[in-house]
Amino acid sequence: MPTLPARIGKYDIRAQLGAGAMAVVYQAYDPVIERTLAIKVVDKARLDESESDTILERFRVEARAAGRLQHQNIVAVYDFGEEGNLVYLVMECVFGRPLTAYLQAEDFRGEPDKVCEILLQILSALQYSHAQGVVHRDIKPANIMVTREGSIKIADFGVARIESSQLTQTGDLIGTPSYMSPEQFAGETADARTDLYATSVVFYELLTRKRPFEGSNNAVIMHRVFTETPTAPSIVNPLLSDALDAVVLRGMAKDAQDRYRSAHDFALAIREAMGIGLLKTAAPVVDNRPKIAPNLLKAVRSAPAAPATNGEAARATPGTANQRATALAPLKATPTAAPDKPVILFVDDEARILTALHALFRQKYTVFTSDDPRQAVEMVKRLQVHVLVSDQRMPNMLGVELLREVKEISPKTVRILLTGYSDLASIVGSINEGEVWRFINKPWDTQDVQRIVAEAVAIATEMPEVPAWQMPAKPRFEESILSLDPGNIVTPGLLGQYGERHWVAQARDLDEAITLLQEREVAVLVADMDSDPQEVKSLLHLLKRDYPQILTIAVTQTIDAEMLIELINEAQVHRFISKPVNAALLQQHVDAAMNRYHTYKATPALAMAQKVEEQKAAPVLKSGLMDRLRAIARFGAR
Repeated sequence: MPTLPARIGKYDIRAQLGAGAMAVVYQAYDPVIERTLAIKVVDKARLDESESDTILERFRVEARAAGRLQHQNIVAVYDFGEEGNLVYLVMECVFGRPLTAYLQAEDFRGEPDKVCEILLQILSALQYSHAQGVVHRDIKPANIMVTREGSIKIADFGVARIESSQLTQTGDLIGTPSYMSPEQFAGETADARTDLYATSVVFYELLTRKRPFEGSNNAVIMHRVFTETPTAPSIVNPLLSDALDAVVLRGMAKDAQDRYRSAHDFALAIREAMGIGLLKTAAPVVDNRPKIAPNLLKAVRSAPAAPATNGEAARATPGTANQRATALAPLKATPTAAPDKPVILFVDDEARILTALHALFRQKYTVFTSDDPRQAVEMVKRLQVHVLVSDQRMPNMLGVELLREVKEISPKTVRILLTGYSDLASIVGSINEGEVWRFINKPWDTQDVQRIVAEAVAIATEMPEVPAWQMPAKPRFEESILSLDPGNIVTPGLLGQYGERHWVAQARDLDEAITLLQEREVAVLVADMDSDPQEVKSLLHLLKRDYPQILTIAVTQTIDAEMLIELINEAQVHRFISKPVNAALLQQHVDAAMNRYHTYKATPALAMAQKVEEQKAAPVLKSGLMDRLRAIARFGAR
């Protein structure tokens, strides 16, 4: 048996977790920050000389791919190094088991709701990685870890394809046969829809305990993938209704064009099916583990209307499924008259938090509480909610996902994230997808939380009803895009995408940026934070305070949760992008910012939602620059 190394790099080796054909994974310990880690090690001396370069390059691709991904459902990568013949990758140590172990030990066929919860976490991770330009290409149960708490973590980006990489593209047959798409067998370029195909195969296997295509060898599997249509899951598993059949089979369409356009679309289809009911006969709840309950959602939709008591709308409070359905009954129909007080909805899976918040605000506002995010979505669909305050980490749905859905259903609802921890991926997601208005940290200061909620209510109640502006197909606009870009990192991409229809300018420093802001009507400012973070943050704060119509996008190499929270609370940053900058993601964010700018331009009162808090530290801009900010061009200026 090979001897366990005492140390690799700066890390103490404690145990061997597993071994494969090319790599060994150890449990390690970082004595500097006192953290348990996992280290994946490749010994160059053990590799075949003819394959060594390719294998090591794929290992480096894994480091680059996973290292740029910061998401709660993706195994985090912290470091990469070489020491003698060893090449190693330092990762988050996940205490749990791969999904393959659960497939062998548990039968999910009677619990499709649990399967859907697993799939929604996988798709959340893929939506994020695809937006970063990373395609996994080997989604399978062995690469999906389940933590002790029941969370999903996708691992092993060793065959991932990065958009900027030419490795393992056309002509390479990469993947695991039972989960490979037709285009992978054909040696064609894999894209995001390839991952969705493999995810559908995992979905099918969890629902039925069978793979859609099996065979004695890879040639048989490949033939079936190209020629056969899988049997519908509800036929293989007679416990299932047919609600998921079309969802699963669309994900495995032979032609990638016929699959879901994105992981987000796939997730929406799953949630819609869950609302219909996944079992042919209602199955009783036999334990108290957190899960999405389709029968509860059906009860919510069909519950008869009942009059409110004591002049207030009934409140949805934590409790059993039947209690929640009964409490929601008055929301079945649109109220004949709006509540006489602004409506606030608090969502958290801890009853004590909801009780405390309800007691704090019930005298001044109409307060609803819910411990089920899916229930909260239903409430927002049927009731005008002025302010939503959501926890981040909840069993049935993350706060980021709830914010995103509420933004689409009710754009006027002011969204606040209540969080007790600083998860970077969640913070970025809440900014980029949920467009959160404020962060409130647990434990909160009572006066601060009352002030923040009061400001949010004031914004929501005064917000006019207007449709969002949408960019025409062939726009020609005078509004400008300004890039504060000392390192020339984002400007070339902006010029390539927008140079023909917008004036795009690059500023090398703050003095030049303010000069350009004075000369032109700037709609979007893309700012590299890394040259002088505090000074650039002060600029963004002052701009948003005095010129809230200008939308800002922050770009940085340094990922710091506290900084991101300050950027949204003190500068209302519209979007955040980490380096290296993904061109497609940058274009998506600039388009969103430009659309929002024109919405504000058409209805300036909407910009009130951009109100920011005062900076914790005094602005660090030179006094001359601060004076010049007052002369910035406003709407319609030339």
